[in-house]
Amino acid sequence: MRSWSISRRLVVTLVVLIGGIWLAGSGIAALMIRHEIDEVFDSSLQETAQRLLPLALDDLRRRDREDDEESERTLVNPFSAEEHEEYLHYQVRDAQGDVLLRSHDASAEPFPAPLKRGYFDDGDRRYFTEVAPDRTILVQVAELPAERQEAISALGLGLTVPLLGLLPIAAFVVYWTVRRATHPITQVQQQIAKRSGENLEPIDPRGLPDELVPIIQDMNRLLERLKAALEAERAFAANSAHELRNPIAAARAQAELIAENLRGSPDHARAIQLVGVLGQLGKRIEKMLQLARAEAGLGLDRTETDILAVTQLVAADYARRPQLGERVVFDPGTAEPVIVAIDPDALGIALQNLMDNAFAHGRPGTPVSVAVGPGPRIHIVNEGPVVGSDELADLTERFTRAGATRAPGTGLGLSIVDQIMRQAGGRLDLASPAPGKKDGFAATLVFPAR
Repeated sequence: MRSWSISRRLVVTLVVLIGGIWLAGSGIAALMIRHEIDEVFDSSLQETAQRLLPLALDDLRRRDREDDEESERTLVNPFSAEEHEEYLHYQVRDAQGDVLLRSHDASAEPFPAPLKRGYFDDGDRRYFTEVAPDRTILVQVAELPAERQEAISALGLGLTVPLLGLLPIAAFVVYWTVRRATHPITQVQQQIAKRSGENLEPIDPRGLPDELVPIIQDMNRLLERLKAALEAERAFAANSAHELRNPIAAARAQAELIAENLRGSPDHARAIQLVGVLGQLGKRIEKMLQLARAEAGLGLDRTETDILAVTQLVAADYARRPQLGERVVFDPGTAEPVIVAIDPDALGIALQNLMDNAFAHGRPGTPVSVAVGPGPRIHIVNEGPVVGSDELADLTERFTRAGATRAPGTGLGLSIVDQIMRQAGGRLDLASPAPGKKDGFAATLVFPAR
């Protein structure tokens, strides 16, 4: 099922809803105003006819008195007016329908409206007829085509055109409101993203909307159960490794004595093999203890540590070991302290695992380079077979070793280092072949700049 965004759906829905409501309201308003416009235009037709009727009667009676048959059949104006566009045309007609008087833009042909009082529609024209009390004459007023429709169209545009400018503003306001309303969800998401095996603290529900509080409470209960389960698992692993370390060390010591006593006998080789197996088991238990400490959050401590001093100490320790001392090449890079925020024990465990990894997977007798800098970095490089790029990405997973089961080690070393570095806010970079070489393996501890 495709994922979807609450914010995007709310913004789109509300903007479409606002636009739809605006258009619906504009349509309803247009219908109501159209009704009012029809009434106004009809009233204008009727009022014009009623005002013209007494004027026409008066003019015709005056002409009858003067018996002036040659006079033009137009109303006499007390003032001269310029030619202009008329929106209403009128005709004064007698009882037989002959046109007695008309406006200057009106047709000389009689209007098609019937000779009775009231409204009449002829296509796109509307007429109103007013009849004199003695029914001798009548006045018909015609409305020009499209005048009424133009007024209604202009009104419709006046209602809808502002929507084009207001809709983007409404969209911005809705977007801003939705972002503010959903900001607590983003805060909760950020808090959840910070939770991991090293940080299972409950999320503070204070200041969150009431709708999110039940979810946070359920999430906190889940975190509590998960934290208890992880602590029990880590405690079991740590206690088991601690309880086994001393007996296995004692068993190895006894095996070494037995092997020494059996020197020259057929069982000597088997005793040496037993010593080797117990040694490997002791190293595996030591790795389990280191892993338990790393998972307990050892790298979260922000003690200020001189990585140059710690690295020099670890390199010196390996330099004193038989068969390894001559292979250690240490480059301090600088005489000044390089201070970073990390627990010194955590840094020592990380360096020890990288050194063990470099010696175990490097070619016998080849040097292992340990360098500090530039900046808060530590480089450990060996000379060995190239590790494929597809394998590099998986080497920090637990129980993963280059070359599958043929490679020595427990498969936990790089996982422990990666976990410690992530807790410290840094990272572990792996490269093969080593930079500037045709083969080898390089591990770099990169610490955040202060």
